[in-house]
Amino acid sequence: MTTRARARTRTRTGVGLLIHGPEVIDEGEAREAIERLKDAGIEIKAALGGITGKTAVIDADMQDEIDISRDMRPSEVIEDFMRQGIEFVILLNRGKTEESGLLLGEGILRNYYRDGGAKDKPSFIQLEYYSRLIVPWILNQDDEELYRTLRAIFTEFKEREPYKPKPELKYRRESDFEYREVGGVHAGEKIVVNGVVIGTTSREGSITLVARDGRIVDAIGGRLIEHNLVKLPPLSLRDAMIKTASIIRRSTPKFVGKGRRREGGKRVACLFYTVEHLFPKIEALNLNVAVTIGDDTTSIAADILKRFGVPLIGITDGDADGLIAGIGDGALEQYAKFLPPGSMVIRLKPERDDIIGERIKEEIFRGCEELEIGDDVEQEIKEMKRRILAIAGDDVIGVLSN
Repeated sequence: MTTRARARTRTRTGVGLLIHGPEVIDEGEAREAIERLKDAGIEIKAALGGITGKTAVIDADMQDEIDISRDMRPSEVIEDFMRQGIEFVILLNRGKTEESGLLLGEGILRNYYRDGGAKDKPSFIQLEYYSRLIVPWILNQDDEELYRTLRAIFTEFKEREPYKPKPELKYRRESDFEYREVGGVHAGEKIVVNGVVIGTTSREGSITLVARDGRIVDAIGGRLIEHNLVKLPPLSLRDAMIKTASIIRRSTPKFVGKGRRREGGKRVACLFYTVEHLFPKIEALNLNVAVTIGDDTTSIAADILKRFGVPLIGITDGDADGLIAGIGDGALEQYAKFLPPGSMVIRLKPERDDIIGERIKEEIFRGCEELEIGDDVEQEIKEMKRRILAIAGDDVIGVLSN
């Protein structure tokens, strides 16, 4: 028996559960899958891939069962499982459609191979809840018995034969330009790149983003929102986290949960242009107030921060893209039910939020995105609100306080 085979034998009763998106959690399917596997005597290690499902894990009170402590792409979760000696991975997902669900599984494998995983292949099985499919994307010979057990546990899932991913169709580089194709899209959806809404789709099927020198310059099959592109730092289009959606959470939680945030140490205020780094800062810092720039950043951050009891000061100008259910055209009063206690949303004249945001960064945060505050948090937040309103000055056309 080879060393590789011996290693697999030691871990073949252990399964890595890669959970993607909020829907499979909100619908109770992730909890049910975990219970079924445990009842069958299978050892489970569950982790979330991506960031959009974190609030769903909190709402379902599953932080002790599903690891959300790190921001990892799904392919990175597989790599992490492999480092732990877990070589049988199950993807749990509920896609918008059957096609989008299968494209997700294919894309995760493609990214894993691209990042060096081709030399170290786990068994990778997808449970796609949209149409109750089980897809054995990779099934190593030593894991066939475990796969048969899995089929017996999830008898209502119909097996679907996998197809070989074609990475060359999804990303390419020509001269100074990068091209990244995104499939499974519907017309009228938002295009979200690293947490920033950068455009909308205009056709069914697929779109192709084009970047040059780290900046997105075109969306073939879509329309870019130019003033949102400035919020996106330089990026590698190949490595970017890209999704399309009408709203970021299609399912409705049964209740809003309570998150666990770090306490102790220096108290800080943080400035956010996107929500990409919001969870890591909640976990790493004693965050006492967040200042958010932009309508979508404010609405998404408010929806997250209310679970942690962290107030925010939101700077908006009325151009919300409606990624949060309940925030439609971005009218100021629509934010009321999302705000954590002690929060305030400031509505500015059109296209002024980024300009005022830069002034806040320079004049209050001293050019940084973190600021230590004193022990009297309530007074510190009150003074910060006063200073921000003074900076905004005549650009203010409305204020909503909680």
